[in-house]
Amino acid sequence: MKRIDSHQHFWKFDSVRDSWINDDMKVIQRDFLPGDLQPILEQNGFDGCVAVQSDQSEAENHFHFQNAENFDFIKGIVGWVDLQSKAVEERLQYYTQFKKIKGFRHVLQGEPQRDLMLQPDFMNGISLLRKYNFTYDILIFKDQLQYIPKFVSSFPDQLFVIDHIAKPDIKNGEIDQWKKDIKQLSQFENLFCKIS
Repeated sequence: MKRIDSHQHFWKFDSVRDSWINDDMKVIQRDFLPGDLQPILEQNGFDGCVAVQSDQSEAENHFHFQNAENFDFIKGIVGWVDLQSKAVEERLQYYTQFKKIKGFRHVLQGEPQRDLMLQPDFMNGISLLRKYNFTYDILIFKDQLQYIPKFVSSFPDQLFVIDHIAKPDIKNGEIDQWKKDIKQLSQFENLFCKIS
């Protein structure tokens, strides 16, 4: 049985592009590249990892493709594509040539419109993923969990993954509503969850 780290980020740190990495996270304000991770995976008996986007650009997809070409332990990639674009299907067709890309995600947690995932253009993009055998990672904060039952139930054949268990406020002990919301999601067999 293989052991895979299901959620790993790589980047060449850029203080403007990566402004989400604020001074509270100063320890990660530096480059993180596959060569940094490889010995750690090996020491801990892992066979590989899935690289996940942190920048919403197709340029980052190509950064991950290049890394995956040079480091075979990168077994899969969750990239980014503009799901609201009129050309989204063309882009999805393009990405089928890259065998290691497994799915996509959008940084919904940072969107001012908290229910962006339920808007028609976004839903249209999601509706095309299964046709190309792509998954969708749901990156949200706990306040957005209320929209996920409608979102996930609209696509019963689409595989979804909630990243970071929707980031409950464990630090402040405010998890009661999160607990109710996350429990409600257990009914969906097409929805998985990363604890990371």
